[in-house]
Amino acid sequence: MKKLMLLVFVMFFSLPVLASEESKEKPTQHLMVPDVNSMEAAKEIFLRKTLEIRDKKSIGLKEASEIHIITYTLEKSVAYFAKNLTGEKQSLAKKMAVVVEDIHINSESNRLVKLQKNIKDYFDLADEFIFCF
Repeated sequence: MKKLMLLVFVMFFSLPVLASEESKEKPTQHLMVPDVNSMEAAKEIFLRKTLEIRDKKSIGLKEASEIHIITYTLEKSVAYFAKNLTGEKQSLAKKMAVVVEDIHINSESNRLVKLQKNIKDYFDLADEFIFCF
């Protein structure tokens, strides 16, 4: 009887969550990294982390895990750009922020095909963004 009551209780509180209109997947925050507080730091992190991802010759489970960790600081760098730049630079930074979030989620979930597409999209944007410096 206690198990039945527990099951009913769990189902009662779980159904609204399962039936939620929100279908956007949210990443799990595994690491806490400090915010980026200067343009110089944002540029340095952006260039270094982009190069770290670009150095991955293939994308397997190990590389996906490494990329997942890289995205924590890359997200902070791109967020700084999106907040502190203007015009076309800011627009590109906002687009990159969305793609970096997709990279984060897909690397975390080991969705390798989607991750490879996200990385290609990111490099397309990053290459364009580098010309803004």
